[in-house]
Amino acid sequence: MSTENLKSERHFFLEENRKTIYCVEYLPAEDHDKHSAVILCKPIWGERMRTHIIFTNLARLLASEGFTVITGDYFGDGNSGGDTLDLTFTGMVDDINVLYHYISKKYQPRSFALIGLRVGANCAISVHNDVELLSKIILIEPILSLIDFLKIALRSNLTNQLVVYKKIVKNRDKLIQEIINGTPVSFDGFLVGKQLWESFEFTSPLQVNSNFKGLVNILSMADKGKKGSDFSNLAGSFSNGKYETIEKEFSWSDNRYYVPTPPILFNKIMNELTSELNI
Repeated sequence: MSTENLKSERHFFLEENRKTIYCVEYLPAEDHDKHSAVILCKPIWGERMRTHIIFTNLARLLASEGFTVITGDYFGDGNSGGDTLDLTFTGMVDDINVLYHYISKKYQPRSFALIGLRVGANCAISVHNDVELLSKIILIEPILSLIDFLKIALRSNLTNQLVVYKKIVKNRDKLIQEIINGTPVSFDGFLVGKQLWESFEFTSPLQVNSNFKGLVNILSMADKGKKGSDFSNLAGSFSNGKYETIEKEFSWSDNRYYVPTPPILFNKIMNELTSELNI
């Protein structure tokens, strides 16, 4: 992947509302600048870790094609301040707003696009009404029920119990009750607390009421020959929404295969951002 038109890549922290947000910006060469910005909304926890290189390479590709790009870790996840128990859905949306206001003020782009994967896609949906000059949204495998996402994630705790105790000591219902009562539960090296659980429960199932007129493309990814998730209802929530299924080139749930620059996904994103509905 050529990055000859990438001017710079800068890692830094933003201090906002008593929170420290870890950010990375990717700037295009001045003679290649499209005066358009892209905010990448990443997933969380293990999904963030397993797709880190993919997001980095996507950001570099977009910057080399003339887009000003910014991404960051949410407060309570990754390199940002706070701990896992500080993570909430509303907090994540606020963090994306921090990125938007920073890049809007510093570089004054003439248009914006949002690209989100998994939980990051849900955040992009929630923040889109606050982003002025927004022209396009690309949602990759948004989660239709965040609370179900957490319930599924608790499987790793059950698996760990089998390894340690040779049996299930606390079933899923017991773990959920502990979270609701204020006792954090660990899974996959992270903690789920009451605040996060309640914030995810509040936003489930995913519902959208939007007056956004720009393009919204929802991408479902499925193994070759298989049917992907049906996002037709979500696409219908936008006046210019559509959804399509593309071949799944990488996994955000495990490390079965590693594709640092998935060509189908990257080509799809570039085609959307440079189509006749130019941003």
